[in-house]
Amino acid sequence: MERKTQQPNKVRLRRTRTDIREALLESALVEFGAKGFDGASTRAIAARIQAHQPQINYHFESKTALWTAAVDHLFGLLRETFRGVFPANPTEIGVPAIAAAYADGIRRLVRFVAAHPELNQIMVHEGTAPSDRLTWLTETHVKPFFNGIRQAWQLLRDAGVAAPIDSEILYYVLVGGASLPYVNAAEVRLLTGRDPKSPSWIDAHADGLVSILLPGLAAL
Repeated sequence: MERKTQQPNKVRLRRTRTDIREALLESALVEFGAKGFDGASTRAIAARIQAHQPQINYHFESKTALWTAAVDHLFGLLRETFRGVFPANPTEIGVPAIAAAYADGIRRLVRFVAAHPELNQIMVHEGTAPSDRLTWLTETHVKPFFNGIRQAWQLLRDAGVAAPIDSEILYYVLVGGASLPYVNAAEVRLLTGRDPKSPSWIDAHADGLVSILLPGLAAL
């Protein structure tokens, strides 16, 4: 009987440690998003989930290691959101299929940033000045996304489906246009009286962005 009660206790302990680490990552994203790397404190990150400073020290070597792990976690969620959406070789499929995939990708991005406004917040904090963090973030996570959306976009532009926006500028139009209502959610509520986190707002926002960026989609 003793052995049977000890084993479940060990399983629960491992699960609790995993849960705490995940919670610390989520808390870190909120703090780093709101205050930037320098303004965020590990004490506040721990307090947000009613954890203790030693628990951060147990899971992460330093504040920088926590920031890196949190950003990896965030972009891992983003990659999962887009998994299977964009074809690896867009030139091998027809324009209607590319356009449909792009529209789906835009809608998924809007839903993602509605749930994770810290994506835009962290990029704004880090993108204002050169740093080792910005170099790592750009090379590891941003550039693959940046490069991944450009080829299909150019094909859609050539076909007259996409708006005449330079493929290098598109990244900023897309990310900025998708993110701003959720980063500025308090302003949206004051200005419009509506909740930008509501499903009706998110769907209308996504549809509007698709209409702006892919004006030729309806004709396909």
